[in-house]
Amino acid sequence: MASDQTRFLLPENEIPKQWYNIVPDLPTPPTPVLHPGTGQPVGPADLLPLFPMEIIKQEVSTDRWIDIPDPVRDAYRLFRPSPLIRARRLEKLLDTPAHIYYKYEGGSPSGSHKINTALPQAFYNKEEGTKRITTETGAGQWGTALSIACQMVGVECTVYMVKVSFAQKPHRR
Repeated sequence: MASDQTRFLLPENEIPKQWYNIVPDLPTPPTPVLHPGTGQPVGPADLLPLFPMEIIKQEVSTDRWIDIPDPVRDAYRLFRPSPLIRARRLEKLLDTPAHIYYKYEGGSPSGSHKINTALPQAFYNKEEGTKRITTETGAGQWGTALSIACQMVGVECTVYMVKVSFAQKPHRR
C-alpha cells in the first residue's frame, strides 16, 4: 500500500536543472556582508581574490532559480538522486501526526551532503582558470568532498586539517 512507503527516490531523469535561491522569498532581504577592515558592505572586488565571479554573482543574486551547469549535473548523476526517507519510528516516538522525512546523503563518494556544493565550487573555479584550491577541514568531510570534486573537474587540491581535529582524530590523518 502506498501509504506504507518509507523510501522515495526521484527518477534520474528528474534530477533538478536549477538550484532554488531562497532570497526572493524571504520577508526581508539579508543584511549585507561587511568587510572586516572597513566595516562597509563588501563588493565583488573584495570577493574576487577568494571566489570565481560566477559564485559571487550567485551569492548576491535575487533570482529565484539558478541554472545548474550540465557538467555539474552529470557529476551529480554519479551519486544522485539520493533517497528521501520517512522517519516513521521517530513519528511514532514523538506521537505526532506530522510526517517526518530526511534525505540520506551517505551514498555520495564523500559520505555526506558536502559534495553537493563542492562540485559546483570546483567547477566554477576550473572554468575561471584556477589551478589549485586550498581549504581546511575539521572532521574531514569537507576536505574529502572538495578533494573528490577537484579531482573530478581537474583542479589540484590541498586540504589542511585544523589542529584540534588533527589531535582528536589521528585515524583521519
